[in-house]
Amino acid sequence: MFKSILFFLKKPFNLEPFIANKLILSLLHGLFIILFLNIFKPFNLDVLKEYLFGYTIVIGVLTFIIPLLLFLFLEKIKNWSIYSFSILMFFFTILYSLVLWYFSSIYKDLYGLIKLNFILFYKYSSTLIIISILFMLIVNEKLLKKEKKYNKIIDEITIYSENKKEKITIHIDKLIYITIDGNYASFFLDTTNGVKELILRNTLANILKQLKDYPFIVRCHKSYIINSLFFNKIKGNARGYFLKSKNIESKIPVSRSFNKKELVDLLKK
Repeated sequence: MFKSILFFLKKPFNLEPFIANKLILSLLHGLFIILFLNIFKPFNLDVLKEYLFGYTIVIGVLTFIIPLLLFLFLEKIKNWSIYSFSILMFFFTILYSLVLWYFSSIYKDLYGLIKLNFILFYKYSSTLIIISILFMLIVNEKLLKKEKKYNKIIDEITIYSENKKEKITIHIDKLIYITIDGNYASFFLDTTNGVKELILRNTLANILKQLKDYPFIVRCHKSYIINSLFFNKIKGNARGYFLKSKNIESKIPVSRSFNKKELVDLLKK
């Protein structure tokens, strides 16, 4: 049991995703604290009355600066284990609370407000730190998902023919659509000189299999695959819909298996 705990504590703790987003995380954290304290008025803050907003601005500025300084410090030391990071966070919470308590006391002295002793303030700020950590985890996860989606969009990918003897390399964010004619697939790409066509001996099923990691690449018809990011208009009716893009003059037919709502949702991808 003890060995298992020790093994767990020695595991590396990856802080790179947080450090990469340090500025936006710190800024959003400070704004979140200002809004949270003003809206919910926890820890008997309602007694501050007309001084509440100024007080929360002071706390908000500090809760932007202090985490940013922490991230800058963490950036200097690359290898953190769960144990070493936990020890750091223990001392950080004390320092964090001490700084907030000191500056909040200065603010309260200016207006003759009642000050809290450090023990009680530490109790309140520890609760705030738990909320802050949850906030940063959620926001960072959202930022990483957005970054991951963006990285996928700008990928340069190689598509192979069925026999693997031929291939073409394209930027997925430049692909408008693919169509099939007999045994050959035509790839239509957006370039600075207009739409460019590349041809590869292949099937749409095989191509789609190679593009499965890109949710915006969709087979909309037995003869067409589209990049939904390029299409913004739906034409036609229940007898037959077409998709339009400002990048091409032709209309892309849609299989009758798609209804209007599904097409609208498709173009939101």
